[in-house]
Amino acid sequence: MKVKLFLLLGILFTYLVMVWGGLVRTTDSGLACPSWPLCYGDFSIPKDLSAKLEMGHRTISGLAGVFVLLSFIYVWRQYKGLPKLTSAIALFFTLSAAFTGMRMIKEETPHLKHLSHMFIESFHIYESMLVLFGLVLTYRFLYSQRWTRGSIPLWAYAFAIATMLTGVLVRYTGSGEACGHEWPTCNGYLIPPMEDWRVALQFIHRNLAYTTWLAFLIVFLADRNRITLITFLLINLQFVFAISMVLSGFFTPLVFLDTASGFFLFVWLTYHVNLSLGSKREVRLAW
Repeated sequence: MKVKLFLLLGILFTYLVMVWGGLVRTTDSGLACPSWPLCYGDFSIPKDLSAKLEMGHRTISGLAGVFVLLSFIYVWRQYKGLPKLTSAIALFFTLSAAFTGMRMIKEETPHLKHLSHMFIESFHIYESMLVLFGLVLTYRFLYSQRWTRGSIPLWAYAFAIATMLTGVLVRYTGSGEACGHEWPTCNGYLIPPMEDWRVALQFIHRNLAYTTWLAFLIVFLADRNRITLITFLLINLQFVFAISMVLSGFFTPLVFLDTASGFFLFVWLTYHVNLSLGSKREVRLAW
């Protein structure tokens, strides 16, 4: 029971870290705390709202790290096989994300002045996604009754992940408004000029999103069940938030909802993707 509890808490707090991090980014609060890991180098509570947001993000990140570490220890003590690998992935990228977070403050990457800043910010989100990926798969390997036969085909999952990864790049390279506040057009064009790499990135992301929507429509029509239906509804909800966010000029509550629904969709898809890696008995060998 301890392993299950720590895994669930790790998943929950890692998800909150990612959503809260999106809020920090949206409100430009990333550098509100000048020191790391404490805001002002001591345990004083920040008075400024931006600093409170940033310190809250760090606090939740610390709690997430504790639960990832505890789940790793218990999994490695009690199980063999794939759960040990996926829990190790979660721990490795938790430590990596902590180092990257420190580097972001030292180099003031939230200002996005250079391409290196944009790369570090984007990589930081990818690290968190890998932590979540490792935790969700560990939980699935240990407790799902049908972990080898999820309802989401791997090819559809790959399209969704590609859309999410390019979405992160759009967000953290400042390309979100490269097409203006338009949809489905981009600066007045259905196929815009690609001289500006930000426009090209935004255009690629949008077309990957369209392809992902079509992929999950095909999945639902080919295998109509509760999981594929919920998945298709979640895909559509994500579309609604993303389009509304663009048309509203990136209204903060809509940006928050887009971020929260996107990472929830990532968890859902990872839990339900079809994996064929052998029998559950081969993976979950008790101590």
